[in-house]
Parts: sequence; C-alpha cells; structure tokens
Amino acid sequence: MFLQRLEIAGFKSFANKTTLEFPAPRIDSSDGCGIVSIVGPNGSGKSNAADAIRWVLGEQSIKLLRGKKTEDVIFSGSDKKARLGMAEVSISLNNEDRSLDIDFPEVVITRRVYRDGNSEYLINKNAVRLQDILMLAAKASFGQKSYSVIGQGMVDAFLNASAAERKDFLDEAVGVKQFQIKREQSLHKLETTWKNLKQAQAVLVEIEPRLRSLQRQVKRLERREEIEKELTVVQKSYYGSIYLEIYKKQKELKPKYDELEKKFQEKSRELAQVQGELNMLEKEDSRTEMFNVLQQKYQKILDEKNALKEEQLILENKIELLKHKEIARVVPLALDQVLEKLKELDTMHRDFFKNFSSAKSLDEFRALQKRFHEISEKITRLVGELERPRVEKYKPQEPDPELVKKVKEVIARIQTVDLELMASRKELEGFNQKEEQKKGKFFELQRKFQAKQGEYNDISRQLSDVRIELAKHDTRVEDIMSEIQQELKDTSWLKDYKESHAAGAEELLIQIHNLKHQLDLIGGIDPETVKEYKETKERFDFLDTQCKDLAKSIESLKTVVTELDETIHREFNTSFKNINQEFQKYFKVLFHGGKSELVLIRESEKEEKKEKEMEAAMEGIELAEDAANNEDEVIKKMLRGSSEKIVKGVEIMATPPGKKLKSINMMSGGERALTSIALISAIIANNPPPFVVLDEVDAALDEANSERFAAIIDELSHKTQFVIITHNRATMHRAVILYGVTMGDDSVSKVLSLKMEDAEKMVRK
Repeated sequence: MFLQRLEIAGFKSFANKTTLEFPAPRIDSSDGCGIVSIVGPNGSGKSNAADAIRWVLGEQSIKLLRGKKTEDVIFSGSDKKARLGMAEVSISLNNEDRSLDIDFPEVVITRRVYRDGNSEYLINKNAVRLQDILMLAAKASFGQKSYSVIGQGMVDAFLNASAAERKDFLDEAVGVKQFQIKREQSLHKLETTWKNLKQAQAVLVEIEPRLRSLQRQVKRLERREEIEKELTVVQKSYYGSIYLEIYKKQKELKPKYDELEKKFQEKSRELAQVQGELNMLEKEDSRTEMFNVLQQKYQKILDEKNALKEEQLILENKIELLKHKEIARVVPLALDQVLEKLKELDTMHRDFFKNFSSAKSLDEFRALQKRFHEISEKITRLVGELERPRVEKYKPQEPDPELVKKVKEVIARIQTVDLELMASRKELEGFNQKEEQKKGKFFELQRKFQAKQGEYNDISRQLSDVRIELAKHDTRVEDIMSEIQQELKDTSWLKDYKESHAAGAEELLIQIHNLKHQLDLIGGIDPETVKEYKETKERFDFLDTQCKDLAKSIESLKTVVTELDETIHREFNTSFKNINQEFQKYFKVLFHGGKSELVLIRESEKEEKKEKEMEAAMEGIELAEDAANNEDEVIKKMLRGSSEKIVKGVEIMATPPGKKLKSINMMSGGERALTSIALISAIIANNPPPFVVLDEVDAALDEANSERFAAIIDELSHKTQFVIITHNRATMHRAVILYGVTMGDDSVSKVLSLKMEDAEKMVRK
C-alpha cells in the first residue's frame, strides 16, 4: 500500500483545487520507494499540505492544525478572492496488496467541513463514521496521531513531553493502536452491560421481599394449626430418639478414645527420643567423609615420599654423569665491554642524525646510507654476541658440592616422611575401629526405632478407627441438626429432651409422612394470592435469567479485554525492544558515537493499591479485606485501565559523545533535533507505515547533520514512502519529485512540480 494522490480544495491557503501526485514504490530498484519533497518560501502554505493529510485522517485538535476554531481550516478569503464555505481533502491510497481491511484496489478517504459546523467523512464516496476511519488507519499502522505525520514543532515537543505522553506516542509507533481501540470498545460495552446488570439486580432486590411474603402467605393457607402442633410433637420424638441414640454411642467411645490418645502421645515421645539419638549420629561427620580426609592425608604423604625418592635418584644420576662428562660453560660479555660498545653505537647514532638533518646533496645521502648500514651491522653483531655468548668446556675433578648437599637433604626428608606415613597409617586403623563401634550402635538404634515405629503405627491405626467412628457420629449429629433446623426451625429443645414415646423410629417416620400429606391435601387457598404469587415468580425468574445472561456477557467481555491486554503487552514489549536497538543505532550514526536508551517507567498494581489504601486510611476509610475478590471492584479496576504491570511512561536517556548530560533538557537545539530524528527513524525502521510525512523536521540541522539525515531518509525509503517538507538542499537532492509551493497577491497557495529524473535528462542534453 502507498499514497497515490492528495487532493485539496478550500483547505486553508489552498483555495483552488490542488492535486499532488506521488510515485509508486520501486520494489525492485535500489532507489527505494522514492522521496517527494515539498519546498517553498516561508508563509507560502507548504506546511498546509501536511496539515491536510493529518486533517483528512480524522484529526480533531484544531490547535495541532494551527487554528483556534473549526472554520479556521476553510479558506478565509483575501482582498482579491472571496472566502469559501467548505473545505475538502481527499487522499488516494493504493490498496492492491489489501493492507487496508477493505476489498478495493484503491481507497479514497475524504473529509469535508462546512462553515455552519457540519462535517462528513467518506470512503470511496460512501459516508462513514470517524471511528471507521480511525480503525481502518490503525490496522494499517498510520493515522492522524501516529508517527506517519510529523508536523512542525512535534520533534521538539516529543522531547519536552511527559513520560506518559511519550508512551501514548509509542503506542501508535509499535502498532497496538488497533488493539487499544478494540479494547476501548469492549470496555464501553462492558460498562454498559455492567450498568444494565446493576439495574436488573436492583429490580430483583425490590421484587424479592414481595415474593417471599407471597410464599409465606401461600404456605399459611396450606397449613392448619392443630396438624402443625401434632407434626411438631412427632418430629421432636423422632429426631430426639435418634439424637439420644447417637449421643449414647459417642459417650461409649469417649473413654476408649482418651486411653488411645494417651498411649499415642506416650509412643510419640518414645519414637521422638529414638529419632533424636539417630539424628545426633547423623549430624556427626559421616564415615565416608572422615575416611576420605584421612585417606587423602595418607596418600599425600605417600606421594611426597615417592617424589623425594625420584628426586634422590635424579640427583645421584647427575653426580655420576658429571664424573665422566665434560661440562660446557657459557662465558658472557663483560658489562664494561657491553657499555663500551653501546657508547660507540650511541656516538655513531648521534652523528648520523646530525649529518642527516644537514644533508642536502645526493652524495651526502648516499654516504649517510652507507653509514646507516655500518651502524646496523654493529648492532646486529652486538645482539648476536649477547644472545649467543662464548662457550668453554671443562671436566670437573670433584662432584658438585651443591648436588651432594641436596642429596643429603632429600634423604633426611625421606626419613621424616616415613615417620609421618607410619603415624597416618595408625590414625586410619584407629578410625576404622571407632567407626565399627559407631556402626553397631547405629544399627541397634535403628532396630529400636523400627520396633517403636511399629507400636506407634498400631496405636495410630486404632486411634484413627475410633476417630472415624466419632466423626461418623458427629456427621450424623450435624445432619440431624440440619434436618431439625429445616423442619422445626429450632434446636434448643434438644437440651431438655427426654425419651417418652413408645413408638420406634420407623413408625414415627411413617406418622410424619402422613401428617405432611394431610397438610398438602387440606386447606382452602385464596386464588388471587396464588395468582399474584405466580406472576411475581415469573417476573422474578425472567429477571434472574437476564442477570445470568448479562453476567455471562460480562465474563466474555472481561476475557476479551484480558486477551487484548496480553496482546498489547506482548506486541508493545517486542516492538519497544526493537525500537530501542534501532534508536541506539541511529543515535550513534547522527552523533558519531554516544549513548542512548529508551526506558519504560512501570508501576505495579500492588503499588497502586498501596497508595489507595494509604489515601483511604488518611480519610478514615476502612478498606474491606475481600475487596479484591469483589466482582464490582474487579470491573471497576478494569474500567480504570488497571493491569498487572502498568507502563506509566517512557523516559529518554541520551548522552552525546564527550558530554555528561543528565537530562535531555540540557541539550542544545541541534542535539535535541538529532535525538528526535534518531527516535523517529528507529520507529519507522521497526514498524514502517505505508507513508511518512515530515514537516521541516530538519530545520534545526546544520549542513553536515543534514547530510546524515538525508542519508538515513534515503536508507529508510526502501521501507516506506516519504513526503518531506523542507528547506535543506541535502534533502531535496534525494527527492524523486519536487513540489514547489508559492503564494500570490490573492493569498492562495499554488503548486509547481518537477520530476528530478526528467530534469536530469534535460541537463544532459
């Protein structure tokens, strides 16, 4: 996809319909996609072309378009031309690769505004919403707020912006804007659904008391007082007899449980005591570790003895060899001889350089050359004598006393090592005896531990069985109490209950069923009460179903928002890392060195929660401990944009070579411009948009830096299409097409075009 054409009519100074054609990308050419430059004198209206592109893509801030109110974008008229009532801008995009999510090979986006304030947006002459254009542009990595249109002052404004504003800019740069738009739409739906759920729940809260009241009325109509009393007596007899039976069994099991518990505690103490003794043995150094230490000590002494024996043999062999062999002795040059020769060379060296500085004729230089060879030869001979001194041979009459002395020392050391070796061997034997004793004690403790463990396990099993029986009875008691609470609504009578009924539990149960059956059959029921109850119940069930459906929708939307958050987080981190690397690369290119880095400022949700708790404590508000698990709190956090890790902003660290700057605010204007250009270049290199519009971003650069900027633009032109508004010759030189903007007496901007390729052909002719 690329920008084919820009049509402007009535927008600012372009009163007449003006068309700017842009070349197609040269994919197979080394010239890249082609650069279009728009030039002209100050005040001619060339920057209005960039404003027109920003405006047609949905820009709503008139301040960014250098105006105060909406009608300022319409040609306001001059002395020679009347003002217009409408402004219209259209951009034509080649969509043959279907980068735009629309099935047309060419997409024309149009925006119109009238003086009465009405405006309209069109895609291929069909009316659309602003949201449609924003989403379409976001999916293709361009838009009015993205880095695809860099206006005047935005370069320096980006550096002056807060860390949070830089982060918003980078959201566009890394290509997550489309996901953020979808996230905002999902959050809007989530908020609406949540409000609807709250309204439905509020209605349910109003209906529920009335429904319960009607239920009680219907039940009262179905009952009779005498049968209720009889039923209560029978139920108390039934449940009371069961309760007393369970209580009797629990009372029988309690002494056995206490006895087993006492034995269990006793066996636990005995087992812990044996375990403690075993632990004490285990804490001591293990046999293997101690044995290895002693064995290493013994081996070390033995190795030392072997080394001494070998040294003794070598020394004795040397003494024997010296008795029958001539010895060569090196006789080096004496120090005074070396000094004398060095002084001679130094004198020759000084004379050589003295004559060299005064030599003028060729014969003198030849003589100096011959003298130089003489000096070199003398140096070579002296080096040879020092490296290879004279050697004399002689035959010794007596053995070397030093060797004899060393042999005696080695023999004495061998005797000492033999004593150490013997002591180490005895230490090893003593250690083995002690370890055998410890080993026997350890096995004895193990056998004792196993016996105690068996007794412990046996008591534990018996105790566990009793506990299970007691637990069963406790469970039965809970079940009975639950049934009593459900049937009689009161359990306090059990404390004073005494069994007096002669009938068995099964007979009492049959009586209970019969009485309940009679209650179902007896009684006149008011039809109107029942009718009202049914209607209320139907309405309640309907609203309850609606609440459940809304709750499911909320869960679905929460899942969508969570997935979008993960996608945004993943895409942002990956692209941010690449942008950071490219930023460092282009910073070094523009500054010939230096250091730069983009740093994310994060704030965890825990820190945010801590701050809120502190604020609430100061106001005397007590936060609920379970607020994090509350559904409403979760949704409110999601609507506030809370996430696991919140990126609060982006900080720029930049240090030009040879300087120690702590803040980008300390940079000069040129350095700030270069830093911004490096960052913009890094963003374009990482996620190139279909086209980039640069409005005098190189205005603060000198000639040398302009050349570097132009070289970078030329390099990036292989990735995207550039439209550059500039005054720099270096940038113009790289352009394929030049558009010149002029303004006449009627205050209307006019455009002249020049294709550089045709101009070069004319110059050659």
